[in-house]
Amino acid sequence: MKKWFLILCFPLITWGQINVGNNQIVCHGGMANVIGLTSVQSSTESYQVTNITFDPEVISGTSISLTDDDVQGPFPIGFTFQFYGNNYTDFFVGSNGWVGFSSSQPTSYTATTIPDSNSFSSIPRDCIMLSWEDLNPSTGGQVLYQTIGNAPNRKMILTFDAVPYYGTTTIAGPITSQVVLYEGSNVIDNHIIDKPLHTNPSVQGIHNLSGTSALTVPGRNATVWSAFQESVRYFPSGITWYDVNTNQMIGVGDTLYYSPQQSTFVAGVITDSTGQTYSDTMYIEVVNTNIS
Repeated sequence: MKKWFLILCFPLITWGQINVGNNQIVCHGGMANVIGLTSVQSSTESYQVTNITFDPEVISGTSISLTDDDVQGPFPIGFTFQFYGNNYTDFFVGSNGWVGFSSSQPTSYTATTIPDSNSFSSIPRDCIMLSWEDLNPSTGGQVLYQTIGNAPNRKMILTFDAVPYYGTTTIAGPITSQVVLYEGSNVIDNHIIDKPLHTNPSVQGIHNLSGTSALTVPGRNATVWSAFQESVRYFPSGITWYDVNTNQMIGVGDTLYYSPQQSTFVAGVITDSTGQTYSDTMYIEVVNTNIS
C-alpha cells in the first residue's frame, strides 16, 4: 500500500507549475467546479492587488466611537482571519483611516511611505489602510462594523461613513470608504465610495507587523489623490482565476465555482515567492438545453 500511495502522489508533489484539470461541459445556468493542483507554495505572507467591480456592502452595523487621533479596540471579527501569516480574531480601528490587528498602535496623522521598519512610533503596522491621513470622526460621520453570513463564508465589514478631514470642511467633503474581510480565503476588499481631493498625502494599502513588507495601490503611497466609486482587492498569492474572454478575475483559492453565461476559457494563475508566474487553462462549454 505504501508503494502505491507514493506512486500516485509523486506527480503531484513534483509539479513545479499548475494543473487546472480537463475541459468541462455545463448546462446554461449550471456551475462548473474547477480544482487547481500546484506545488507552488502560497500563503498570506505576500499579496497581490487588483481592481474589482465597485460593489460595496450595505452600510450598517455597530457604531465605534472615535475621537481625533484615536485608536479603539479590540472588536470581534467574528471568525479567524489570517493577515501576513498571523491569525487574528479581533481588530482595532485608527481614527485616521486604518483597520489593524495589533494593540499599542500609533495615532499619527501624517502619512509617509510604506513599508517602514524603523518608525515604530509614527507609522501604523499590521493594518489595512483604507486611506491613512488626517481624519476626525469626532466632528461628523460614523464608523460602523458588522459580521454577516454563515460559516465558513462570513464577512466582516467596516465602514468609515462620511468622516470629515481634520479641520475645515470647506477644502473638501468627507470620506466614505469600506473594508471587507473574507473568512477562509483571507481576501480583503476596499471600496472607496467617495474620497474628495484634499491637500493631505494619504496611503491606500496594507502593511505587515514588522514594517518590512507592504502593498499599496499604484500611485497611492503617501501621495495626494482622490477616488470615487472605486474598489480594489488584496488577495494572498495563491491561485487566482480569470475568465479569459472577459479578462476579469473570477475567484481565488484552490477551488473555483463558476457559472459562465457563455462558453469561455478559464485560466488559473499562481506566482511563487521569486515572482515567477505559472498558469494553466481549461475550457468550459456552456450548452443551452432549451428546446423550442
